[in-house]
Amino acid sequence: MKRLVVGKGAQGFLLFAYTALVLVGTLLVEGRPGVITNLVPFDDLVRLRASAGKAGVLSSRFVLGLLGLVGNLVMFAVWGFLAWKFIDGRGRARWRNHAEVVFFGLVFSVGIETVQFFLPTRAADVNDVFWNVLGAGLGALLAHIHASVRLEWA
Repeated sequence: MKRLVVGKGAQGFLLFAYTALVLVGTLLVEGRPGVITNLVPFDDLVRLRASAGKAGVLSSRFVLGLLGLVGNLVMFAVWGFLAWKFIDGRGRARWRNHAEVVFFGLVFSVGIETVQFFLPTRAADVNDVFWNVLGAGLGALLAHIHASVRLEWA
């Protein structure tokens, strides 16, 4: 069986490249003009529930709202996985990896939302920070599981 070893240099490159991709996607891709900044926590869940009640869970409004939420989770889960793998090392406490990934995921997300607040075609959303940080934590958890469990297909 062949083993593929991804060294720290490659891990750093992957994390850097993915971080750049996230920045391009969140800051340079033009959004809808006139979008309003949202500072109400969990307003996205309230809107999602309301759209499910009015038009049903198969409506485009509900599906697009859910995709936005899941998109933030997945985008930062990949980032959290790569960040955890990059900072993990011999003799390093796993709890410290988790704490740092969540902390830097928070800083990264707040930075993105702060810049979006000042861009005319983007809108800051406090809920994005929550879902991004949760995604970073999930990515770190997946990286921890990946490091702790060896799966072999027979």
